[in-house]
Amino acid sequence: MNTIQSPPDFSNRLADVLADGFADDPVMNWTFGSSKPQKFIFQTLANHLYLQKGRGALLPVAGEDAAACLWLHAGANKQLSLVPTAKIASSILRHGGPASVLRTLMLDARLENKHPDVPHVYLFAVAVRDGFQGKGLGGKVLAPMLQHCDEHGLPAYLENSKAGNLPFYRKLGFEVLEQFEPGGTCSPLWLMLRPPNS
Repeated sequence: MNTIQSPPDFSNRLADVLADGFADDPVMNWTFGSSKPQKFIFQTLANHLYLQKGRGALLPVAGEDAAACLWLHAGANKQLSLVPTAKIASSILRHGGPASVLRTLMLDARLENKHPDVPHVYLFAVAVRDGFQGKGLGGKVLAPMLQHCDEHGLPAYLENSKAGNLPFYRKLGFEVLEQFEPGGTCSPLWLMLRPPNS
């Protein structure tokens, strides 16, 4: 197993793994109104934000992309330019309707205000494909960036959308800061922070 950082079709492959892993995500599906725009959104965000201002990783096993993640570097601006923002909004509108666009804008703004005030690395997404789960691949695909955090004294922050994932993140050193309620019929999110290991 090797972590691949930048093959030519990297963002497409990465988005494919993430969309597969988040297909049943309760918060994303509530926000977007459907799982259909997820791959497009992941790929657009990878190309225009996370691979420019952060880092992505793929972990292949036996020739198949098994795990993937996207990070944002400490101090990086999360703001997208107009064109990719419009493309994402159009995809959400097409699959989920106007209410889904409003939910996306509202939730993104509220979560952005919850980020820690101190410099931190942001884990936007991590996923392991069905058939590869339970083999420690999630921890392996995250390990290089967590090591970077430890070496540079940086905390890592994430928003977890599934209660069942809490033990996984806690094993990596993350602890819950807050259980965040988006409102309506949406499931909660657990805002989690991992201090650097010295």
